[in-house]
Parts: sequence; C-alpha cells; structure tokens
Amino acid sequence: MFRLTLMSRKIALSLILSVLVLISSCLKDSKQTKSTKNLLYTSGGRTSEVLIVISNDLWKTSLGDTLIYSLQSVPLWLSRAEPEYEISHIPLSSFGAVYQKQRNIMIFKKAELKEPKIEVRHNLFSTPQTVITIKANSVQGFTDTYLKYQNQIKEFFHKNEVNRIAKAYKNIDLKSISGKLEKQFGFSLSFPEGFYIADQKANFAWIRRPAGDIEEGVFIFIKPYTDTASFGMQAIINYRNEMTAKFVPGPVKGSYMKVSDYFPPLKRMVDFKGNYASQLRSFWDVEGYPMGGPFISYTFVDTIANRLITLDGYIKAPKEEKRDLILHLEALLVSFQFQQNKIDKVEKIQ
Repeated sequence: MFRLTLMSRKIALSLILSVLVLISSCLKDSKQTKSTKNLLYTSGGRTSEVLIVISNDLWKTSLGDTLIYSLQSVPLWLSRAEPEYEISHIPLSSFGAVYQKQRNIMIFKKAELKEPKIEVRHNLFSTPQTVITIKANSVQGFTDTYLKYQNQIKEFFHKNEVNRIAKAYKNIDLKSISGKLEKQFGFSLSFPEGFYIADQKANFAWIRRPAGDIEEGVFIFIKPYTDTASFGMQAIINYRNEMTAKFVPGPVKGSYMKVSDYFPPLKRMVDFKGNYASQLRSFWDVEGYPMGGPFISYTFVDTIANRLITLDGYIKAPKEEKRDLILHLEALLVSFQFQQNKIDKVEKIQ
C-alpha cells in the first residue's frame, strides 16, 4: 500500500544533464588537468548556493537587482515559494582561499573591452566546482551579458549540484538494490541506505524510502519502443497513470497515485546519459485522497533492446521545503548505468 509516514529529520543532501554549450564565441569552457585536479580541495557551500564576487558599487546598481531576481526566482516545478538558488556576495578584494572553495561561483570583473566576455571553468580552485566569470566595462554590459546567458548559467550550477550528489551516492550504493535491478533490467541505479524495493515486475520496479514526514521514491517503467510519439508529454503521462493505477495504491480503498490535473506539466527534450530523452516535471496526487507532491522523469530509448525506459522520481514532504529533495531525486536518476558488456551479451543472444 502507498503508505507515507511522518518524520523527525530533514534530508541534508539536495538536471539537468543536457550538454551545455554557450553559443557565443566569447564563452570559453576550460577544465583543469588531471594532475592539477588531484591537488584541489573538496568544494563547500550550502546546497544550491551561488557565491557572487562583485564590487559593492556594482552590487548596488540594477545589476544586483537583476541577479537577485533571476537566481532567487521560484521555479515553476515548485509548489511553494522557494528560491532556485541561495545567493551571497563578497567584493573581489575578499575573494581569498576560504571563499575560493565554494562550489558555485560567479565573478564580475570590470575590464576595458569592446565587447563583454564570459568564461566558464570547472574545478578551478576546488572540486567539484563551477566558476563563471563575466568581464565588461559597464553596468549595462554586465547586465545584458548575464541576461543573455542566464538559463545556461543556472543550468551549469544545477548540473554541478546534481552530479556532486550522484557521486556521493555512488560511493554508498546499496548493492542489494543495484544488483537486483541490473539482473532484472540490464541497468542499475545507486541507492543509499534506507531504500528498499517495494515492488518489482517484468516491466516495473518501485524503490522507496519512507522516513517520517518524507518519502522518496523511484519508479522504473519499461515497454517496447514503437515510435517517437512515445516521447510526447501526454503519452508519458498516460503511461505513468496506467502503471501507478495498477501498482501504486493509495492509503484508502480505491485510491491510487496519478499525475495531478491541477498543475501544468513542464516537458523538454534533453541529453540524459548520452540518450535523447524527454524530461517531464510535474506533480502527482492520489485519486480519492488528499496527498501529493512533485516528480521528475526521464524517458529514453534503449536502442539495443528496442525498449522505452522511464525513470521517475517522486517525493512526498508536506511540511518540508522541496527544492533540495528534488535535487536528491535527480541525483538518483543520474546514477543510471547500463550493465557492462551489455551490447556483447545481447549480440550473443541474437
């Protein structure tokens, strides 16, 4: 039964996984060499925090207002007023060793340039880390450049957060779960302590972690791939509803999980682990019972087995902020990995 209990703790750990390339020739994306990376400190900072390195004069202009409005806006996939990012700011003169260990950093430097420049560097001072530097000679130049690339900038920070959590989970993976998934489906996901397999069928699996007020869960849906219509938003919603009505009953007789009719779903095509995928963000509720929460899913094709795979993560946390919990879910989904030598094994069967 879809039981969701009450809890006394808050999860501390909080995709975009598309390949992000800023389309301007003024943007550079550089990485540290392996030998340098091994010498770096582990980065720090709060989950979803961005440190802005900017002069006090610039911060007090319309540029500061623009950064606050953009980074602290509430994403459409959150049902309560939570900022997408927490922000703090310091002047460049204070940007010493302590602050250089922050995970997500944006630096604004005045420079006598004909055109503003923007640069993205990974693991510059610590790891994992994303440092974005914008250089311009005026407030307008800084503001226009940031607004032009704000979506890509936020996605770089978002990807950095998700991958950090996913890496942490991989180090504490419950082999009892990932091993069963690999045996059943030919791929695995990494789950930390507290998760268990609630149900597993030939084309379905439900892995969950109920803990007090919060429940985190992941669904795996699999069916034969037919055509590109399977990537359509309504097709994904219909199939999710079909599977949850069948396998995820609610707390009272006749109730079951379904996609909510009250919130507009958000869909976009992304790169998921090298696969062309449909990302869907929306909210679920329970037919016949007052319960609900956000979910995120990725739907893509396993071209070797000609099957459509959907990885779906949901949370129930009525008294908690949900931004970082959804990051946690994304990290679980990003841990997806096909079984090694899967192609060779399929070819031998054929």
